Amino acid sequence: MITKKKIYLKEVAEVLSGVYEKTDPDGEITYLQTKDCTDTIVTRHASRVFQTSKMHKNLLHEGDILFTSKGVNYLSVVFREQEKAVASTSFFVIRLKSPIVTPEYLCWFLRQPSVEAYFKTHQVGSATPLIHKPAVENLEIPIPSLTEQNIIVKIADLSQREKELQHAIIEKKHIIMQRLLMNKIK
Repeated sequence: MITKKKIYLKEVAEVLSGVYEKTDPDGEITYLQTKDCTDTIVTRHASRVFQTSKMHKNLLHEGDILFTSKGVNYLSVVFREQEKAVASTSFFVIRLKSPIVTPEYLCWFLRQPSVEAYFKTHQVGSATPLIHKPAVENLEIPIPSLTEQNIIVKIADLSQREKELQHAIIEKKHIIMQRLLMNKIK
């Protein structure tokens, strides 16, 4: 049974802004931008910045959630420490301060259509819409038990894997049909 307890995001997490820094290919720290993230973070081709005192205090921590603050795609992804990294100003960094919610569950929740609708009503600007920090902080989050959070995340992961497999099957069928057709024409 899912617990009906709801709290504001600001009660369980700190919402930090990303940083603006000039990139340099020789930099020591990964500078994450939205182009580096989908469902995961790929640092291999990410921009780099030099380490400064500003960078040090903004280093991402294991389990931080990167949430896009600009644009119409409400991307959220959990940071798994691969190397030292900071988030650009395209992101809010959501850093959990309470053990009652897991980063994976919160990330899953931020991807839900109802949450996307909430943010669409709170975005400002037209060319590049943006979400202000208070809208993120005041998002209400249902908090099921940790066991239920883990089950939700596992089901979501399996559902995503199912979609990937279905897509692969469709592609294989298409290739087989094309090969059969080409052999019959020749």
